Amino acid sequence: MNSHFASLVLGLGHQAEAALQGQLPPGAEGAGDARAVAQALIDTLGMLAEKTAGRLEPDESRLLEQTLTALRFRFVQTMPRS
Repeated sequence: MNSHFASLVLGLGHQAEAALQGQLPPGAEGAGDARAVAQALIDTLGMLAEKTAGRLEPDESRLLEQTLTALRFRFVQTMPRS
């Protein structure tokens, strides 16, 4: 597995998870609410998956898909209940 690719996926995943917990990095206050930031990061990972489909090593593909699945599940879990 390419360590740079893994760092990119894990870094974006960590940032999205932090945003889902309501934690934004200093200076990100103008980026919108934390859920919007998390959604943008999840969408970025989704776009990465689409653009690299069929060109990743199996372990890279697995890392990306597992990260996306976990984040999408967490995003749904954090939706406000009506």
